[in-house]
Amino acid sequence: MRKQNRVSFVELAMLVVVLSIVAVVALPALGKRTQTVDAPLESVNSSMKKVKAAYAFAIAEKGNFPTLSGIVEFIDADFASETNDLSGIIFRDGGNRLTVNTFSDSECKILTNDNEPGVSDIVRCI
Repeated sequence: MRKQNRVSFVELAMLVVVLSIVAVVALPALGKRTQTVDAPLESVNSSMKKVKAAYAFAIAEKGNFPTLSGIVEFIDADFASETNDLSGIIFRDGGNRLTVNTFSDSECKILTNDNEPGVSDIVRCI
């Protein structure tokens, strides 16, 4: 018997068939995995849009920059409140619980806070 140094056409065809079957099985599973990872991020982005929309509504309603409580009343979520240190808004939207920082300067560098009892900073940036 002589040694074969080349791949026959039948062997090559079988390899293509096996790789095709693997691709048909594996690619949909990879696609589902990517969607699962991206789903929470999309939900967070959607929730952040709700906070920004509430901020815009509060400005339109009040005619100036709102306080945290002024924003909270416009958030369309299951639960919304100021954080304990008044540095942002905490809310639950569906299965997500999020904290969004708010800032008292337009450059988004100084967190809002409660320096004096009963007095909250206005929110100039989210």
